[in-house]
Amino acid sequence: MRKAFTLIELLVVIAIIAILAAILFPVFAQAKTSAKVTQSTSGMKQLALGLQMYSTDFDDTAVYHYGDTPAGRVDYTKNTTWVADIQPYVKNRSIFFDPMMPEPKGDNRDLYFDPFYNDWYAWTWVTSFSLNVDGYSVTLSGTRCEDMTSRETGARRLTSIESPSDRLALAPTRYANLSYSWMRFFAYEAAWPRIDRYAAGWDWKQLIWDGRRQYPNSRFVGAFADGSARKFGREKFVGRHTDPNQTEARNFREWCAVMERKQLWSFWGRPWSPD
Repeated sequence: MRKAFTLIELLVVIAIIAILAAILFPVFAQAKTSAKVTQSTSGMKQLALGLQMYSTDFDDTAVYHYGDTPAGRVDYTKNTTWVADIQPYVKNRSIFFDPMMPEPKGDNRDLYFDPFYNDWYAWTWVTSFSLNVDGYSVTLSGTRCEDMTSRETGARRLTSIESPSDRLALAPTRYANLSYSWMRFFAYEAAWPRIDRYAAGWDWKQLIWDGRRQYPNSRFVGAFADGSARKFGREKFVGRHTDPNQTEARNFREWCAVMERKQLWSFWGRPWSPD
């Protein structure tokens, strides 16, 4: 007659299974995260090629971040952003959303509600892969660091970009705690990471800095002006001079100098002048 398992034997087997599960589950989670990072890199690469094809068709001009209605007012329910311009080249809606975040779903697949501004936006406004406006899309007036917040003077030509392999064109962003983000960011603002106060709220200047929360070891994925896509990290940021916990620069002029020395985002477009 076959002898049954004793209670001790069953408990030992259960304990072994539990130990193996505790060891393997983190490995599975890391593998899943790694696969998503790879998927993000692939998506960014396809978008980078889409940007290149767009510029080829439009006389070397970079895609513009968004257009206005004839009345001069922005209609956020219309597909008038760079996303809509690039869409014909990639023919894939999902590719504009970072796989590290869940793609937004809802009753209306094309319109999304912003609880912060109590307004509706077309999906082309809320993508989580976002365009570097002042660093890639447009040129700005002024010749000094202090002038980089001046008004834009038009779309940039790609052949005017120095070191295109260093010029960030696209990057993941995160808009507060929502499952979608915003289709653009300003490199000038993105270079000012604030102290980590996400639990207390959010700030437009933190869109790209908050995007790191989905990525292991704070390594981002970006698409660059030369059509490449690769990882980058905190080395692309300069501590804000008003933050006592980030003392890389003590004042605005020092901050500008660090930006130039690091070629941060490579978005200045001209040498920085201290005068």
